[in-house]
Amino acid sequence: MTLATLAPTLDQPRSEAAHASAAPGKEWWIEIATDRASLEKHVPAWERLAACTVEPNVFYEPWMFLPGLDAFGEHRKLACVLVYRRPDELCGFFPFERLRRFKQLPVGALELWDHRYGFLSTPLLHRDWPRETLHAFFDGVATSRLCSLLSWPKVHGDGPFHHALLEVLNERRMLSFVDSIHTRALLRRDASAEAYLSKITSSGRKQWRRLRKRLAEEGRLESRALTADDDVQAWIDAFLRVEASGWKGQDGTALASAGDRTYFETIARNAFARGQLHMLGLFLDHRAIAMQCNFLSGSGAFAFKIAFDEAFAKFSPGIQLELDNIDDLHRRTSTTWMDSCVDPGPHMIDRLWLDRRVIQSVVIATSRWVGNAVVGALPLARACKRMWVGEGRCAGSRER
Repeated sequence: MTLATLAPTLDQPRSEAAHASAAPGKEWWIEIATDRASLEKHVPAWERLAACTVEPNVFYEPWMFLPGLDAFGEHRKLACVLVYRRPDELCGFFPFERLRRFKQLPVGALELWDHRYGFLSTPLLHRDWPRETLHAFFDGVATSRLCSLLSWPKVHGDGPFHHALLEVLNERRMLSFVDSIHTRALLRRDASAEAYLSKITSSGRKQWRRLRKRLAEEGRLESRALTADDDVQAWIDAFLRVEASGWKGQDGTALASAGDRTYFETIARNAFARGQLHMLGLFLDHRAIAMQCNFLSGSGAFAFKIAFDEAFAKFSPGIQLELDNIDDLHRRTSTTWMDSCVDPGPHMIDRLWLDRRVIQSVVIATSRWVGNAVVGALPLARACKRMWVGEGRCAGSRER
C-alpha cells in the first residue's frame, strides 16, 4: 500500500494544514481539517462513511459532531484526519484536538475529540477496509510528524474495531498502553421482550409491577414513543422540563440550566429529520413524568439521557420507562442493541441491561522516541499512582 506524504505538521499556518490532496497514482491519502469550514467540504463523503462503518458511533456522525464543535470547540485546536481511498471514498474519520501537554508531561499529543455529551470516541472506519484504513492513518501520522503520542479515550474495547486496531498495532510493532478500561451496560435484543425480562430476578419484576399499578391509580398512565407525525419540539421541551425539575436542575447540570439547550435542541431536530431520534415518555394525565432520549445509528442505538419527575420517585418512574424501552426495542426490528453510555460505576441500568461492552482509553506512540519513552513509562507511573492512592485510602480508614 502506498500513501501520499502530503499532510503538513500542525505547527504550520491553518490555511496550509487544512487540506492535502491526492497525488497522481496514489491509492490512499489523508486530508486534515483544522476548522469547521475545511471540515464541511467532506460532509457528503462523511455521511456515506457513517452509513457503512465497521462499528457505528453516532457521536462522530456529521449531524451530531458539527453542533458539538460549535458548542464546545472554542479555544480548542481541531485536527480531523480523514483517510481517503481512490477515487474519492472516505474510509476513515479520526477527529482529534491538539494537546500541548499530555498528562502534565511536556509532550505534544493528539487526543480524540471529546466533550461532556460525547459518550464514545471510536473512530469511523469503513467496514470493507478497516485494517487498510488504520495502516493508511498511521502512515500519514508518522510521515507528516503530527505528534509523538495519540490518546484515544473512550473507544470500544471489543468487537471488529478493537480487533483491527490490535492487528495493525502488532503488525507495525507500535507501542501502546491501555490507560483505563471498564465495562458498561449494553441492551441486546432477545427473542422477545418477555424472554429478555424473564432473565431478571422475579422479585424485582413483581416489585416493579406493583409500583406501576400504584402509579396508574394516580391518574391516566400512558407510555408513548415519538412518531414521525409528532411535534418534535414539544417532545424536546417536555424532556428539558422534566430533567430540570430534579436534582440536575438544582445542581445546575441539567441541559437547560447548563446552557447547553441549543446544542441538545439542534442534535435532536437533526436526528428527527433523519429518522435517528428515538424518544419515549411516561405520561400521567398527559403530563410527562419520565422521558428518555436515544439516538439511532445503523443497527444500534445510544441512550443519550433519561430524566424523571422526582415528585413521583416512590413509583420508580425511571425504571418503569426503562422497562417500556426494553419492550420497544424488541418491537423495532431494525435495532438490535443499545449502548447505555453511562460512566464507570454502579447504575440502576445495570439491573435491567444484562449484557456489557468494554470501553477503554488507549495511548499509542507514533514510533518517535519521545512517544515510545512515555508509553514505556506509563505502566510504572500508573502502578505508583495506584499504590499511593491505595495507601492514602488505608491511612484515611485507620484515622476514622
